[in-house]
Amino acid sequence: MMPERFDNAHRPERGEGPDPKMRHAERPRIGLILLCTVLGLVLLLSLVGDRGLFQIDRMARVKAQLEREVEALERENALLRQEVEAMRRHPSRMEEIARQDLGLVRPGEIVYQFRKR
Repeated sequence: MMPERFDNAHRPERGEGPDPKMRHAERPRIGLILLCTVLGLVLLLSLVGDRGLFQIDRMARVKAQLEREVEALERENALLRQEVEAMRRHPSRMEEIARQDLGLVRPGEIVYQFRKR
């Protein structure tokens, strides 16, 4: 006859001691805690690190602002090129700008200035 290895005599009765199943359920699982910690760190770094979502969003806003500035400067450059070309084609345009912006006059010319009241 084979001896019974798993008879009820070796199992503790209720109230005698902790049930092995309950001990396992009560004990915190180190793996689960470690996994949650690692996932928390990854989430934190993905939000606030050098390449985090907040930094990427800020850089996208800066990029959009710089693109607007580049477009404005390109428009200004185009206008300046047109003005330079107009001065090359028409010397009178250069004289007009010199008179308006610099206050230049021709030799022998008399300039009258009136004060505003």
